[in-house]
Amino acid sequence: MSATKGSLTYARFFVRGDAPEVQPERALRAVRLHAFRPLVPDEDAKESVGWCRFGEAFDLEPEHDDVFVDEFVNLGLRIDRWAIPGALLRARLREREVELLAQKGRERLTRVEKKELKEQVSRSLRHELPPRTRAVDVSWAPASGVVRLFTQAAGPAAALGELFKRTFKVELVAEAPYTLAARLGMSAAREAAWAAAEPTTLAEEAR
Repeated sequence: MSATKGSLTYARFFVRGDAPEVQPERALRAVRLHAFRPLVPDEDAKESVGWCRFGEAFDLEPEHDDVFVDEFVNLGLRIDRWAIPGALLRARLREREVELLAQKGRERLTRVEKKELKEQVSRSLRHELPPRTRAVDVSWAPASGVVRLFTQAAGPAAALGELFKRTFKVELVAEAPYTLAARLGMSAAREAAWAAAEPTTLAEEAR
């Protein structure tokens, strides 16, 4: 999801600990080292995650001015995943199974043979179908330690946390009432009260 198109929806994260000093040249090298790499049909990987240019899913070589804008570090998070339709996979698998049984002169395949055949058919279909591509914009303000991911979906959020840590060597914490309050500072009494709090249902069950 692009931050420059459509409705503006985002999730906030905080860098754990003190805000790091970002050196543009070093940071750009790290971004390029962890740039998105396209999936290869004959390899085992079913998903690929990496950086791309902010707002441009297919630009995998962002330049300095693309990434560093005023006090912000702007990037795109691209996630590609093989997503073969189940009906197509089953139909092609059955077709190949019939052919293989005829070649072997048998009525059924072993469990191992079925597993190997499924992998062969899956790899073959990957050559015919493109992977499903998703790109989400990310904006980081290093001075405040705030990172905005322009979606609230759980999948991209998890991918962002892992990729951000590998790239910038810092850990992200998702914003929530407690994490926000802790970041802004709480007294010992408030921390104790928060720890003792229990979930409360505000709606009555229909009778």
